[in-house]
Amino acid sequence: MIVFKQKDKDIYLITNYKVMYSTLSKQGNLVRAGLSKRLYLNILLSWIFPKSKFYLIVRNPFDRIKSFYKSKFPKAEINRLWMLQNEKGEWQKCTEYFFPYLNLNTDMAPKMISQVLISTSFDKVISILPNVFSKDGHMTPQHYAKKISLSKYGYRCRIPIRFQKVFKIESKKDLNEIEKIFDINLSKPLNSTKNIVEDFTYNDDNVKTIVNIYKRDFEEFKYEQTPSGYSII
Repeated sequence: MIVFKQKDKDIYLITNYKVMYSTLSKQGNLVRAGLSKRLYLNILLSWIFPKSKFYLIVRNPFDRIKSFYKSKFPKAEINRLWMLQNEKGEWQKCTEYFFPYLNLNTDMAPKMISQVLISTSFDKVISILPNVFSKDGHMTPQHYAKKISLSKYGYRCRIPIRFQKVFKIESKKDLNEIEKIFDINLSKPLNSTKNIVEDFTYNDDNVKTIVNIYKRDFEEFKYEQTPSGYSII
């Protein structure tokens, strides 16, 4: 879960990685909100006194996982150089989780690792996904963001968030409404993967894997459980 707050107002937009995160993080009228006591209190009070307002933005799970693949595998060497330039190490954790299944480890030559990642097919990544999806926010189901975790005195509970509305990234109408509510500009998406041309050939196995992992996302956010133009035999 990633929480953005409009400056000087208790209005929050909750999202996940690969759901317009890069674009939202560069909006001057938004700030990243940490999981503070104030945020927890505002979530609880919103059920009684809706002074604080919460919104959620989601994405078709097929498009989200495809974007994840395109940004972390075909662009592996570009990402590695960016991480080094920004003194964040060489690999993101979401990428490292795939290493054991690709016979990779961080002691290997970075260029060799990049070559393996770049040559890794979409089908291969999807076959690994059931083993790693729960380990990183780039892959976790989006419905997790409907509740916030609170730990106290050794106990942990999940507090539901009262959303004013759930927006879909695919809807131009929804994006226009977000712009008006938060006074931001979403016309220039950042970190887009549209320019990465890959031949994604879905088959029954990888479609079923994605649907199985993100079943509640499909159901709760009302997305079709097959990619556009594809039908399971």
